[in-house]
Amino acid sequence: MFAHVAAFLVRWAASAVVLMLSVGWVTPGNPRNTFGTALLVAFLLSAAWYLTLAKFLWFLLLPWLLYVVIWLATVTFAYGVGVGHALLIAIAMAIISFLVSLVFGVRTL
Repeated sequence: MFAHVAAFLVRWAASAVVLMLSVGWVTPGNPRNTFGTALLVAFLLSAAWYLTLAKFLWFLLLPWLLYVVIWLATVTFAYGVGVGHALLIAIAMAIISFLVSLVFGVRTL
């Protein structure tokens, strides 16, 4: 049980760091880009991933569209950026997440 909790905490922290790096890359000097904000956003997005059923019903379009709307709204509101910057943050997150999984073997949330 402890191993599962530890794995979740490591993935959560790694996701928050990847999110912070992505926001810092797209909007340097953003005052809302803190580790606490990144932890909260990573948790909310992880919960939305499961609650919208995008993880389980990946072959359907509606869960993905709902998740994308939630993702964009969460990142836009939390970091005070526009939708265009939120899309760039998503691309930066994909690139950095890929590099983290390649180098460290940790899959982010």
